[in-house]
Amino acid sequence: MKNEKGASNWFLIIIIVLIIAALIYWFKYFGKPMATVMMGGAEQAQPAIEQAKQASDAMSKANKLAEEAVKKADEDKANADAEK
Repeated sequence: MKNEKGASNWFLIIIIVLIIAALIYWFKYFGKPMATVMMGGAEQAQPAIEQAKQASDAMSKANKLAEEAVKKADEDKANADAEK
């Protein structure tokens, strides 16, 4: 029984070492290229992100101007009604 328990401990240690080695291998050879691909995609999308931001800013300005125009029209109408 002792030999069987000792063998299973060694087997567990070997499995853990293999998992650690596989992780090290993965990060060394595949981690950097994967990060490069992801960052390349972000760099490629940057112009579209900038255009979307500019469009959002323009829409925000247009909404603000429209709200101001509506407020002014309401004030003008209220002043015209008050004069009658």
